[in-house]
Amino acid sequence: MANRYELLRTISKDCYGVLQMMRDVKESRTVAVKMIECMDEAMVNKALREAMILLELKHPNICKYKEIFVGWNKEDAALSVCMVIEYSSVGDLAFIIRDKRRRMEKVREMVIKNFLGQMVDVLVFLHSKNVIHGNLKPTNILLMQDLSFAISDFIVPTFIKDEVKFKIRMKDDEKTWMAPELAEGKVNSKYDIWSTGCIILEMMMCSKISVEIYFQLLSQKEKEFKQVVQAIKIDGKQLEPILEELHTKLKYTSNLCDLVQRMMEQNDEKRISAVEMVELQYVKEALIICNSSLTGRKRSPVGLMNVPYGADIDKLLVYMQSGIDVEEVQIPALKYMVYLMYEAEVLMASARIIPVLITLLNCHPKCLEIQAYVCQILLKFAIKATELSVEDGILFSEAVINIVLSVMESQRKCVDLQVVICKLLMVLSGSEAAGKLIGQANGIQSILMTLRMYIDYSHICIPCCGAIWSLVTNKGNARTAQLEGALETVWQVLENHLQNGDVVKSACSALWALSLEETLSDAQFEDITLLLIQAFDLHIRKENSVKNICLTLSSLIRMSELVAFRILVPDMQHDGLKVIKESYYIHQTDAKVVQTICMVFLDMVQYEDVLPDLISQKVDKLLNEIKIKFASNEDIVTVVNSTLLKLQTIDGKSENEGSKTSV
Repeated sequence: MANRYELLRTISKDCYGVLQMMRDVKESRTVAVKMIECMDEAMVNKALREAMILLELKHPNICKYKEIFVGWNKEDAALSVCMVIEYSSVGDLAFIIRDKRRRMEKVREMVIKNFLGQMVDVLVFLHSKNVIHGNLKPTNILLMQDLSFAISDFIVPTFIKDEVKFKIRMKDDEKTWMAPELAEGKVNSKYDIWSTGCIILEMMMCSKISVEIYFQLLSQKEKEFKQVVQAIKIDGKQLEPILEELHTKLKYTSNLCDLVQRMMEQNDEKRISAVEMVELQYVKEALIICNSSLTGRKRSPVGLMNVPYGADIDKLLVYMQSGIDVEEVQIPALKYMVYLMYEAEVLMASARIIPVLITLLNCHPKCLEIQAYVCQILLKFAIKATELSVEDGILFSEAVINIVLSVMESQRKCVDLQVVICKLLMVLSGSEAAGKLIGQANGIQSILMTLRMYIDYSHICIPCCGAIWSLVTNKGNARTAQLEGALETVWQVLENHLQNGDVVKSACSALWALSLEETLSDAQFEDITLLLIQAFDLHIRKENSVKNICLTLSSLIRMSELVAFRILVPDMQHDGLKVIKESYYIHQTDAKVVQTICMVFLDMVQYEDVLPDLISQKVDKLLNEIKIKFASNEDIVTVVNSTLLKLQTIDGKSENEGSKTSV
C-alpha cells in the first residue's frame, strides 16, 4: 500500500540536505507576498473580492493567506492586488522532481500515491467551495516540515479571464501544466484535475527509461517534459502509448496509469472530477494513507505530534510507549523510525523495537497507516537479518508471524500492503523454523488467497510466488500447497503474465518447488511444458528466467518422459530443443546458466527412447564443446560426463546392431 513513509524514505535518501535543514528549523513562520498588477480599477476591485475568499480557506494542505489588500506601484503607475501568504515550507515538489531527473531515478509509486491522496483531498475541499486554484504546478506545491504537501499561489479568476494580460505575464514554461481548454478561455474545476494529472505524469517520467520512452515515442529533438505535454495537448492519443510503456517498463500499476489517462482527458466534460476520483479504490487507498478526512477519520490535532526528533532510538521507543493507543502519537513516530532505519545502530536494535511494533499492531487493528509502517519496518529488519545470516530471534517468532498474517487477512483489499507482507513472509521463510510456523498459521492459504484475488497484478504475483517457492521447501507446507491447488494457481499466473520476465522468473521458481510434490496427468504435463517452452523463447536473453525455467523443466522431466518428448518434438510455433541450444550460445559465459542447461540434458537422457533424437540433434557435440570450455568447472564437467556416458550407450548399440547386420 502506498504510504507517506515512502515519501519520507525517498527524500531522506535523495534530499538529505533538505531534511537536515528541517531538523534545524524551529517553529519559525515567514510570509511571502504575491502581487497581481491590474491597470484597471474595476478589475482591481473585482480581483480583490475574489481573492478575499482565500482568507476563508482553512485546510492542512493549503498555505494560509494572512492578508489581502490593494497596493500602488508609483514607477509603473499600476494598481496591484497584494496577497500575504504564510510560508513555512522546506522546499517544493519541483526540487524533488529536478533532483530525481538529474539522477535519472524512478519516483516510486508509493510517493506518487501519497501525493495523489493529499491533492484529491484538497481539490474536493476547494471545488466544494467553488474555488479553482488555476495554477497548479510543482513550484506551487510546497513540502512542509511534517513532509506533507501544501498548495500556494492561487490565481484569481479575473486574472485568468483577462487573456491579454494573462498571456503577457505567464511565461511559456509556466503554462506547461495548464489544461488545454485554457486556449478557449474555459476555466472550471476540471482545470485543476488536468494540472494534477500532468504533475503526476511528470513524476512518473524522471528515470532514464522514461526519458527514452517519450524521446522514442514523440521523436523529440530535446528531451523536455514540456514538449511531451505540448504533444499530448495537440493530440490526446499521444498519452496512451506513453502510459503503456510506463506500465510495462517501469512497472507503474495499471490503476495509476488509467487514472492519469482519465485526469488528462482533453475534453473537460469527459474528464474525471475530484468527487468522482474519491469513489475509485486506488484513490481510497491514497486517501487512507494521507489521513484524509474523506475517509471518515478525524485529523490529528495540531501540536500533538511532539516526536523527539534527533533523539536516540530508546527515547523514541519511550515516547511511543507513553501513548501506545493513540494514533496521533504513533503515526509520526513510525514515520520518523522509517527514516532512522537507514542508520546501522537502529537496525541492530531490533530486539528492543519489535516488541513495541507487535503491541502497535495489536492495539490498532483498524489503522491501515500504522499497519503499513510497521510491516515496512519489519521487512527492513528481515532483509538485514538475511544479510547477516540470522535465522532466529523475535523477528522469526510465532508472535510476529501470527500478527502479520492477521493484518494480511484484515487488510486484504489493500494491494500494496499485501505486497509488503508477501515480501516479508518470503524473507522470513528463509528460516526453516519460521517457514514451519508460517505453514502452521495457515500462511500458505493466506498467500494463495491474495494471489488469486490479484492474479492480474504483476507486482503482487512476484512476491506471492516468491513466498510460495520459499515456503514449500518445507515438506509440511508442500503438502498443504498441494491440497490447496497451489500449482494450478501459479500455472495460471505464468499464463497470464507470460510477457513479464520478472513474473516468469518468480512463477517458475514456485512451479519448480511445487512440481516436486505434485502428481500430474499427461495433459497437464504437456500443457505446462509447452507454456515453459514459450516462456523460454520469450525471455531467452534473461539469465535468471532461463535458469528458473531450466530448473522447472528438469523437475518435470524427472516426473514424466512425456516432458522430454515434448521438448524434442517441435510444434508449429516453438522448438524446445532449439531454444535450449540457442540459450547456451547466448549465455555461454555464465557458468550457472550453462549448468542448469546441462541439467536438462542429464535428466532427458534417463529415458532411453529419447537418446536417438538427442544424438540426431547433435546434442553430444554441444556437450563436448561445453566440456572443453568449462574444463575447470567440476560441477559442469560432472554433469556433462554423466550425460555423454548415457548418450554413448546408444552409439554402442548402433555399432553392435551394425556388426550383426554385416555378419
